[in-house]
Amino acid sequence: MRRPQPITAVGAFCFVLCLGLTLAWGQNDVLTQHNDNTRSGLNANETQLTPANVNVNSFGKLFTQGVDGIIVGQPLYASNVLMNDGKVHNVVYIATQHNTVYAFDGDSVQGNNASPLWSVSLNDGATPDPIADYGCTGTHYTEIGVMGTPVIDPGKTTLYVVAKTVTGTGASAVRNFSLHALDITTGNELLGGPVIITGTAPSGNGSGTFNPVFQMQRPALLLQNGVLYIGFGGNGCDVYAYNGWLFAYNSQTLQQESAFLVTPDGTRASIWQGGSGPAADENGNIYVATANGTYDGPTGADDFGDSLLKMGWNGSVFGVLDFFTPYNQLQLAQEDLDLGSSGPVVLPDQPGLYPHEVVAGGKQGTLYLINRDNEGQFDADTDSVIQSIPGAVASELNGVPSYWNSSLYLAGDDDYIKQFSLVSGLLTQLPVSQTTVLFGGAGPASTSITANGNSNGILWAIRHTNPALFAFDPTNLAHEFYDSTQALSARDKLVAVARFVTPTVSNGKVYVGGTAALEVYGLLPSLSAATGNNQAGPEKAVLPVPLTVLAVDAYASNPLAGVPVKCVDGGVGGVFTPSATQTTDVTGKATFTYQLPLKPRAITITCTSKGYSSVTFSETSTVGAPVRMSIASGNNQTAPPNTPLTAPLVLKLVDAHGYGVPGVTVNLTDNGAGGTFAANPVVSDPSGTATAQYTTGSKTGKVTITASTTGLKPVNLTVTVH
Repeated sequence: MRRPQPITAVGAFCFVLCLGLTLAWGQNDVLTQHNDNTRSGLNANETQLTPANVNVNSFGKLFTQGVDGIIVGQPLYASNVLMNDGKVHNVVYIATQHNTVYAFDGDSVQGNNASPLWSVSLNDGATPDPIADYGCTGTHYTEIGVMGTPVIDPGKTTLYVVAKTVTGTGASAVRNFSLHALDITTGNELLGGPVIITGTAPSGNGSGTFNPVFQMQRPALLLQNGVLYIGFGGNGCDVYAYNGWLFAYNSQTLQQESAFLVTPDGTRASIWQGGSGPAADENGNIYVATANGTYDGPTGADDFGDSLLKMGWNGSVFGVLDFFTPYNQLQLAQEDLDLGSSGPVVLPDQPGLYPHEVVAGGKQGTLYLINRDNEGQFDADTDSVIQSIPGAVASELNGVPSYWNSSLYLAGDDDYIKQFSLVSGLLTQLPVSQTTVLFGGAGPASTSITANGNSNGILWAIRHTNPALFAFDPTNLAHEFYDSTQALSARDKLVAVARFVTPTVSNGKVYVGGTAALEVYGLLPSLSAATGNNQAGPEKAVLPVPLTVLAVDAYASNPLAGVPVKCVDGGVGGVFTPSATQTTDVTGKATFTYQLPLKPRAITITCTSKGYSSVTFSETSTVGAPVRMSIASGNNQTAPPNTPLTAPLVLKLVDAHGYGVPGVTVNLTDNGAGGTFAANPVVSDPSGTATAQYTTGSKTGKVTITASTTGLKPVNLTVTVH
């Protein structure tokens, strides 16, 4: 086995320079799968999405963009791109298995943004490769077009993507993989592309020529130090002979620089990694995990099935620098327990004996913490690694774990998402927290994390069966901030998604690729009360100030025109004019007049629009002026002289609609009979009732008590004294 020397000082300088460019790509650019070349899954510059606002009231689905096929690769995001329409956009890029690449505005579907900024087919007269041709279900897809997540260069000029096509049918069918370099502003081909991917490597069993028929380009592309790394594995039909390959292409010329065959004298050993791409460290070393296949290591024929390979360059030679292979590799190969079902994560420098670490794991559910300076290679009796945690996940580990704040997050099949902490460079043997949500079936595979530095962390996950988007507290996974099933009326329902898809989170929005559409989630635009709140008026009256609803976006608070707004008063019987549904004007406002209902009451008016947070108005329907006073009770009583009446004298004051009027002052007199009132005048209570207590005088006979109030006919009550 060739043993290339470590990367030269010039190469290391170039990597550091490129790393600096990576950090300067843009505050929230996601130009490669799982956010960076270490595959951490972290966007540490997210300031808009926080634990305080990611909830069902403030966060939800914003819009959907339809596409022509299944999106398997992760969406990419480039901010502030001057596109060919002459405008600056935040752009999300996706590719489908139908070999179409789309560029969508990442913020809205308004106006011209309702259509793609551009889209381009990579079929070039051919078609995507149909799974049906192979007589098996493959990976449960119908066609193989673009599978691996593309990559965008740090300068945000070029998108690199690999497509598979077939020309002709039957025995005459020709299948190819092609590497494309697309202008991110137009979708036009650059650098003389596309180029057909071919390759040869030394082989003792005749497998040294790349055969595109039985291969799949599943892992994400890696762009590192001006070189594109493109991994290949089987097409999911294991009855065919295939091998794992890793190609290196110059990103400026699209010329091939290396073709590495994982099993030159064996079979299989795919590089697929659940869609995750090869990872890279600060010295430019490349890390890939291989799937089940032949292993005979450096003492045999250099076949590396079920191994974690550390790879690099020695001049023009690209090969294995170091490796780790589990002691039970043969069992893994025989039982289809790929180590390479999950991609590696390169950890930042750790305290302790082993500052340079990488994490790997696969279908067996064992997690390996490996020393990048000495990976341990192969020992038939034990795993010579820093740490192994059997059963870290209940079943398969697919995709790639995520890392933030000295914690690693694993999302296995048929399991809970788990948080393992790193303490002095070692992982806790047991999870320090886990979700209460069990992710069945395919699990969430790769998660994503957003944070503002070391605070406001959110872990994002997709449930692939019964699709849903979840947001958890990464410091305590039992605390769920949000999931897309919480909103009523299926407001946030996630479209069907393929296995292993990963959410991309940037600039306050979450992008999820589905089987037929791109879904975009974010902070909901809002409705607010501009005028007319907290008014009162007599029943059946029109409120003096119209109700004005203002629609604004959730990010820059810009007014939004053309938004349909519907207001309801809970069925109390008020009347909206001209109707209960209005559309916002160019100032973002919709205006209603409102006639109060008949019955006096407190009224809550709720105004809504699909995809917007709602607004309420609190109004009060009051009684009108009193129009009539009548005797309610206490008339025609008899009492001895100088004696209180047994019952009070009760009067009722009502408005024109018969509702009691409170606060009306009623004056009382017994017209000189010499009696007394406990209180005089009296005031009507909230029900419109005025109550008086009367004590007779010393004279006997009939007494007329007169009750009067301004503007109403007086009322006379009779008392007999004897």
